[in-house]
Amino acid sequence: MSVSARRSITHLLSSVRRASEQQHAAEDALKFLQIRQSIKSLHTSPSPRDSQTADADKHTANPKHTIHITDEIYNRQRSTLPLLNRIVHASPSAYIAPSAVCVGDVDIFERVRIYHNVVIRGDLNSIRIGAHTTVGDRSVIHAATSSPTGLSAATNIGQNVLVGQGCLLRSVNIGDGCVVGDKSILLEGSRMEDLSVLEPSSVVPPGRVIPSGQVWGGSPAAFVRNLTKDEKMDVVGFAEREGLVADAYYGEGIDGQGEGAWVAADKLRAGLKDDCGVKQGGDLQGISDRALGSVRED
Repeated sequence: MSVSARRSITHLLSSVRRASEQQHAAEDALKFLQIRQSIKSLHTSPSPRDSQTADADKHTANPKHTIHITDEIYNRQRSTLPLLNRIVHASPSAYIAPSAVCVGDVDIFERVRIYHNVVIRGDLNSIRIGAHTTVGDRSVIHAATSSPTGLSAATNIGQNVLVGQGCLLRSVNIGDGCVVGDKSILLEGSRMEDLSVLEPSSVVPPGRVIPSGQVWGGSPAAFVRNLTKDEKMDVVGFAEREGLVADAYYGEGIDGQGEGAWVAADKLRAGLKDDCGVKQGGDLQGISDRALGSVRED
């Protein structure tokens, strides 16, 4: 075969290869445009839920901002949960953050501040939190069924106590005017007497007692020094000053009062249809009564 014939065949094969590649590229581009158009149509086409939300949004204060029903327009978090015959009792002047959870036999007295993501579990034993006490974010307070000291395993926290952030308290007794540092752990049967201070990141072993007027710290916690007279006078007001921040939350309607986002969401829920799950979920008492009635009939 001559050289010119080989060149002609090579040129023909190259032309065919380029044409095939261009055809595949055109097909891929067409598929991409079709997929893009279908995605765009999904975003632009209205759904029955969107129309329902738009109708219900007329009852809100600002109809321009439409929130989808599945985007948690109504806060389903419950800050207080009864457990069988154990019920949470909270003073009207106490503040419990919407993200906090109090379960079971828990008594919360006047001007107590329980901040965000706090968990207080009175499912196994009782928990008492005295007046003007502040519990910091992400702290956990629990009560066991029994204590290694042989005394009551209930958790008792006195008045004007400051519990820092990220603490763990389990079946402890804390006196009035105490300060528990951030990320501290107090295990079963441990006790802090009045006007005592625990440094941050400390661990108090089971049954350990921190005497009044002393500062303890470390893991395990040990004596550090005695409080001065001026420090004893200042310690009492720590919890009250720390809790003043919670007073600003009331003006934002976070507690269900005022004209904040909570009230706007409640108005939106009132405008929904009667058979809507969100609206039925708000009628917890009605659901409970209907469930008990069906059980009695059976």
